Amino acid sequence: MEVQSDRLNIERRQESLSEVRFGGPNWQDLTSVIGPRMKAVWMVYDRQVEAIATQVSAHLGDQGVRLLGLHGLEVDESMKRMDRLEPLYSQMIADGVTRDSWLLAIGGGVLSDFAGYAAASFLRGIDWVAVPTTLLAQVDAAIGGKVAVNLREGKNLIGAFHLPQLVYINPWALQTLPIEGWRTGLGEVVKSALIEGGPLWQSLVAGIPPLGQVDEHWRWVIKTTAKIKVDVVNRDLEETGDRIFLNFGHTLAHALEQMTGYGQWSHGQAVGVGSLYALYLSEKQLGLDPTIRALVTEWLKAWGLPTVLPHLDYAALEPVLLRDKKARVSGLCWVLLQSPGNPKVVRDVPKNLIEEALGALSES
Repeated sequence: MEVQSDRLNIERRQESLSEVRFGGPNWQDLTSVIGPRMKAVWMVYDRQVEAIATQVSAHLGDQGVRLLGLHGLEVDESMKRMDRLEPLYSQMIADGVTRDSWLLAIGGGVLSDFAGYAAASFLRGIDWVAVPTTLLAQVDAAIGGKVAVNLREGKNLIGAFHLPQLVYINPWALQTLPIEGWRTGLGEVVKSALIEGGPLWQSLVAGIPPLGQVDEHWRWVIKTTAKIKVDVVNRDLEETGDRIFLNFGHTLAHALEQMTGYGQWSHGQAVGVGSLYALYLSEKQLGLDPTIRALVTEWLKAWGLPTVLPHLDYAALEPVLLRDKKARVSGLCWVLLQSPGNPKVVRDVPKNLIEEALGALSES
């Protein structure tokens, strides 16, 4: 065959986005949805939700799905490491996972990141399903196909875009968790409200819901926050445009998590105070109304989240910030806010202002 041009294009196939389904309070709906789609499944779960994993595996058996393995993990942020992947791959091989097998991940945001990256990389990628069981995972981490592990040099620096076939959100799973299982997701709820500036923002301004009870208000908050992320991902799957706005508050948050030792600050705590930091910069750079930061501070205090930073030395912080995923050759990109619903990428935040903000939000 004669080649007619100096340029050959490899066309990317049209990639269908994940289905995000809301269900509960039981788990039969999940298995009735995924049972007809899969021949064999390998399950990995957080041992804190072993009761849920047991229920799901039993219902899958009723659907005639072959369960290749049921693998429980002790999960925390410090486990998201490359050296923890190899034994997981070895177990998948031992259990007979093949290219047409599915991986089913049941747990919070750390597990969905870790297991999702295993699914993306094992045998060059197998299908997977995310069953998020924490608020963080239900409103953010399990949605959108970003999967990753950490390096000593920074958070989520090794990763891929690998969409789950299904994200199944059962808000009643939160009833099985301690209050900390809620708190770790609150930073993402606040961030989403700030960048959306619509119904979620207006609802929180009217009154924040108390933690611990899966009521109608919380089901609405979870569904609305998840929809904000789904809408952004549908516009920009691989973060070439609007998806970067989802990183509001995360530049400092990721640095804080790394510098204090992964697991010392939960992601929700870090994103909460990271959002306050970004709001401070927004006031100085974009003229944001300071009452926005005051209001968000009240929310975080009411929910039991920190509102001040530990002392961070700027000389130590700067190289960590520059390793952030949003950094470009030209320097660091900050997602700031002109007003609720109007985020903006700013590339020229002065160093003295970054240091000033650290002092303004740090412990005395």
